[in-house]
Amino acid sequence: MTKNEAVDMSVKANGHIPFSSEVSRAFLERIPGGLFRYHADENATLDFVSKDLLTMFGCETYEQFCELTGNTFWGMVHPDDRERVKSEIDTQIECSQTDRVSYRLNRSDGVLVWVDDCGRHVVDEAGVAWFYVTLIDVTEKVLGRRQLERAHERLEILTALSNDVVFDIECASGKTEVFGDFEGRFGREPRQTDFVVHRRCHQPCTLSITTHSLAELTKSLSAASLVDFELSTPDEQGDPIWFRYQSVVLYDDDKKPYRHVGRLLDTHEMALRESQFRLKAERDALTGIYNRAAAMDRIDTTLATTKRPCTLALIDVDDFKHINDNYGHPEGDRVLKELARFLAQSMRKEDVVARLGGDEFAIFADGLGPGEALNRILGHLARTPFASQRADDLQSDGQPHPPINPAPTISIGAVCFVNAPDTFEELYAAADEVLYKAKDAGKAQFKLEIVDGGAA
Repeated sequence: MTKNEAVDMSVKANGHIPFSSEVSRAFLERIPGGLFRYHADENATLDFVSKDLLTMFGCETYEQFCELTGNTFWGMVHPDDRERVKSEIDTQIECSQTDRVSYRLNRSDGVLVWVDDCGRHVVDEAGVAWFYVTLIDVTEKVLGRRQLERAHERLEILTALSNDVVFDIECASGKTEVFGDFEGRFGREPRQTDFVVHRRCHQPCTLSITTHSLAELTKSLSAASLVDFELSTPDEQGDPIWFRYQSVVLYDDDKKPYRHVGRLLDTHEMALRESQFRLKAERDALTGIYNRAAAMDRIDTTLATTKRPCTLALIDVDDFKHINDNYGHPEGDRVLKELARFLAQSMRKEDVVARLGGDEFAIFADGLGPGEALNRILGHLARTPFASQRADDLQSDGQPHPPINPAPTISIGAVCFVNAPDTFEELYAAADEVLYKAKDAGKAQFKLEIVDGGAA
């Protein structure tokens, strides 16, 4: 009898090929996937491995494999998966001779390889228990499934963050899944007409709607590190692009962050509209500078935090009623607009320039204390934008002739606090008293008083 005939007889008699047979080993090596056998005891020592198994571990020789795994099954399993895999195998073997588990291989190079392990528990004629195992590389399948799971989790998180309602309709069955608080948002249960608003086919459409509440997820997001605010980032030209930043950090059982999910919502157009509305509400309709309410709010906000000196100047147009009576209200409006433009251009961008009402204006400068700079600024303001026009209105003999357009003077009452007061009212009352003194002294001039810093 030849060697091959003896192997064939063994197969017929025993139903399996002995590992000692060269034919059987060649046969096993041709089966795709990793094949191995190990003792079903605490040591789990291997006594057969296929070439494909060595390849899965990145090993060229059996000696390299033994050095890496200790020639044991548990040495093959990634350390982080061992406890779980042992528990799953023990549980399955209690009910059946087969088990099926998934785990990562314990590769020395750190390459991630996921495998499906299909094993059978067998006791041979000598009473020795073995596990016969087939491994299939399922890395791509596992990673693909995890990507889907992450995408689903990401969708749920973003839906909960935005209070949106997301729906998914299966046309063939009409099965419809709705994610989000539909009833809380619309005050009723969802109906078919909420989701089928434009027919795109002629098939009958009957939906079976199932809602998935995200209330528990919303609570967990609120309890976690939820961040939600508006901010901007510059574009290529340096102009701000507004967006809403929303993110949440997810934590594991050990309170360590394992995932950060968020989104950048496009709120640029909305922010521009709100900015325009806010600007319109803060601005004087005639002159475009701050109105009284906006000026008071900004000054009070600054006074609540500033530690520096500050100056408030109140400005009145001298004999403004005479302008309206003799030149008409359109000319009066022109004077106010031109004066407002002059005041705004004369001051810093951060200073508050406002029309308090009628012909009364105010300038607030945080950080502007007593000294030459303050006197120079007030002197410049007192000349007004109409100074050159008043000079042109004089005849060559020095006698005035009736001006074509009004060119009024102004009176300024300024108060400089070395130590900032607490409120706008206190600041305003002091400046108003100084303005009265300027008008009483003949108008067309400025008066300055310094509080807590000496006499004017």
